Amino acid sequence: MKKEVSSCLRVRLVESLIQSAQDLQVSPIVKYSVLSLFADRFYPSLNREGAKDAKSWLLCPLRESNLQLFALVAIWISSKIHDSPSLSVKSFKSLADNTIKEQHFTT
Repeated sequence: MKKEVSSCLRVRLVESLIQSAQDLQVSPIVKYSVLSLFADRFYPSLNREGAKDAKSWLLCPLRESNLQLFALVAIWISSKIHDSPSLSVKSFKSLADNTIKEQHFTT
C-alpha cells in the first residue's frame, strides 16, 4: 500500500515538475536534466533503506509541498547549468506562489 502511495505521489510530482517547466518555458535539455536530477536521483533516494535514519529538517515531515519546492529548485539548478542567461529567482517565486499549496516557503 505504501508503495502505491509513493508511486502516486511521484506521478503527481513529475506532472507538476513538467507543468512548471512548461510554464517557465525552459529548453528541452533543461527538462531532461531536471527529470534526471529530481525524478531519477533525488526522489528514489527518499525511499531507500537507511533514509529513515538520516534526519533532515527540510524533509521532516515529508510533505508534497516540500517536494514541490525541491522540484522547483531542481529546475533552477538545471537552468543554471544549461541556460544562458538562467531563469531568475523572481520567476520561481511567482510560480511557487501559484502552485505550492502550503505557503510557508514563500512568505
